[in-house]
Amino acid sequence: MPARLSRPVLGVSLMAFFFVVFDGILMYLAPVMMVEAGITESVMGLILGSSSIFGVFFDIFLCRMLKETHYRRLFFLMMILAALYPLAIVGRADVGIFIIGMALWGFYYDLYNLGMLDFVGRTTRHEEHADTFGVIRVFDGLGYLIAPFLASLLILRAGSTQELIITLWSILAIAFLWYATLIWMRIKDVVHATPLAETEERPLNFSRTLIAIGKILSPVLMLTLTINIIDSFFWTAGPLLSEKLMHDVGILGGAFLVAYGIPPLVAGWFVGRISNGYGKKRTAFAALFFGSLMLVSTSFVEFGPWYIAIAFFASLGFATAWPAMNAAYADYISETPEYEKEIATLDDIFTNIGDVLGPVAAGFAAQYLGYELAFTALGVAGCVVAVGLFLVTPRSITVRV
Repeated sequence: MPARLSRPVLGVSLMAFFFVVFDGILMYLAPVMMVEAGITESVMGLILGSSSIFGVFFDIFLCRMLKETHYRRLFFLMMILAALYPLAIVGRADVGIFIIGMALWGFYYDLYNLGMLDFVGRTTRHEEHADTFGVIRVFDGLGYLIAPFLASLLILRAGSTQELIITLWSILAIAFLWYATLIWMRIKDVVHATPLAETEERPLNFSRTLIAIGKILSPVLMLTLTINIIDSFFWTAGPLLSEKLMHDVGILGGAFLVAYGIPPLVAGWFVGRISNGYGKKRTAFAALFFGSLMLVSTSFVEFGPWYIAIAFFASLGFATAWPAMNAAYADYISETPEYEKEIATLDDIFTNIGDVLGPVAAGFAAQYLGYELAFTALGVAGCVVAVGLFLVTPRSITVRV
């Protein structure tokens, strides 16, 4: 069996699949529940965006409190917090309870990202990082692709709030069983992270260390920010454009978001070969440029199927950039395990900032530019960032402070 399809990788991928189905259903249900509770769309957007703000503070808190991160602990805490989340979302009508739910959402999703970074960096070899993240991304993408369909069925079929919560817990329980298999496998570490207490005393305190590493990794962090802005922008403005296309060209317009969701299922299988030969960062920059260039053409086409093609090829670029980018982070963690927490925290902070800025930018752009021109403007910005990163990023980055 190829290294990227080893039992541990398959186990964590299946855990990710069921966990993402659980998360994707709640991602679909949350705005529906809020609107049904009488919350306005503008307030709903602020509440949803608060999850990423909570995530930023949780990243900093977690990094300060934990002396050593390990995917077993991170995934276990993730499961506990995720199990509490449906209780704060399903069947509620109070803004305060919804905000508590958003905090839980931000916390457990950060633990998911941190756990995956630690798992890949700790258990797979350097040259397998891109392949491994590619495979995980395939299962992750499949989960988010089918979650909206399951959510629709649950809304129609669930006879009560209790039944809906039990169904969600059942899906999460399957994810927990796959997590348990990771413990049962007793996976050997390829990279042994050094506990903070055993390292030599650092010349800088935590805040200064975080800033120093942030400066070193600034090109990759800018890539993280851009990719997450684009993705959250797409999932905010994409449904609006899809509804417009359905009105203009019929049912074919509804395939716009489906086309965006398909490439993550296939890109992960070949990104490792490209990035290992061309370089992870350069692969991610080139893929970002390609995907952004596709978006530029959004306001220049009128034939319905072209919109679907644009969504597919743009997503193909971003789906290639994502695992290559994550593999670069895993490389840095493998090379300097004593700074694992700082690297993972910076990754999550910029991810959360992107998830806050993306929906805000999408709302303003859609209102003042129109849906098609909003995506064109997004594509232009992505191209500019990709070219800038190509020009300023050194071929090799070493994390030393």
